[in-house]
Amino acid sequence: MTEYNPPISERETEELIEIANCNDENIWQREATLQAKKELVKRNISQEEQNEVIEKWDKILEEKLKEEAARLEKNKIESYTKLEMLRLFLFGPLIFMDQFPFGSDRFTLVNLRDENYYLKFKQRIILFILSFIAWFFFVNYTFEQTKKERQKEIDKIDISDWKTTHGYE
Repeated sequence: MTEYNPPISERETEELIEIANCNDENIWQREATLQAKKELVKRNISQEEQNEVIEKWDKILEEKLKEEAARLEKNKIESYTKLEMLRLFLFGPLIFMDQFPFGSDRFTLVNLRDENYYLKFKQRIILFILSFIAWFFFVNYTFEQTKKERQKEIDKIDISDWKTTHGYE
């Protein structure tokens, strides 16, 4: 007979009911379920009492499933605040690449989809697209301005001495 830790005989009655009524051998070995059933008989726990406990668990599970369904339904229409939208717009590329230095965003696009945040998912995609476009134009403009400044400095340089030294004039 296999000994479990803690021993089957020392476990709570509800845990014994769970073990005894488990039909999946990947969770509990057959020997453990048999020991649990024997222990329940020793404790005078009838099958009807076991069924009552199982029904109670089923009701609890059903309530939790209803609560989860209601939560997911509520998530469908939840929107970002204006401040969150501004943050996503300004730092979109950094947040997208998970390089945002001021705390990480708790939701990725995949998480939003999985948690049924359809409105937030759409808003986030739109904000990321707009953010990437804005950042592209900003970087491009900055690069062009830097090029112009550099060209101005080059144009200011007097190369007449160099030309005369090398015979260009």
